[in-house]
Amino acid sequence: MSTCARCNEPLHDCQCPEPGSEADHYGRVWRHCEKGLSMTKASMARFMMFCLANRVELGDVYAFDPRFRGSQVLAAIRIHPDQIEAFERETGGKLRRPPRLVLN
Repeated sequence: MSTCARCNEPLHDCQCPEPGSEADHYGRVWRHCEKGLSMTKASMARFMMFCLANRVELGDVYAFDPRFRGSQVLAAIRIHPDQIEAFERETGGKLRRPPRLVLN
C-alpha cells in the first residue's frame, strides 16, 4: 500500500493538497506547459509578452533541441487560475498541473 510522502498516511486517506494547487500569497499556482509552445519567434514572443504583461512568474523554460527552429518548448510557470484560459487562448500552449511523484 502506498503512503503519502508528506503526512505518511495511506494515499486513500491522505488530506494533503494536490501538488500545484497550493497558491502563493498572490493566489498563483504552478502549472506546466508541454504542448503548444515551439521555438519560433512568433511562439516565444506571444509566450513572453503574455508572461511579462500579466505578471506570470517563470520557472524552468527548456527547449527540447535548440539547434532546430520550431523545436518543442517546455515551461513551468506560476499563474493565477483566472488567467489560465487567457494564457491558453493567446499562446496556444496547454497548461496542466505538475506531476505528483509517489515513492514507495
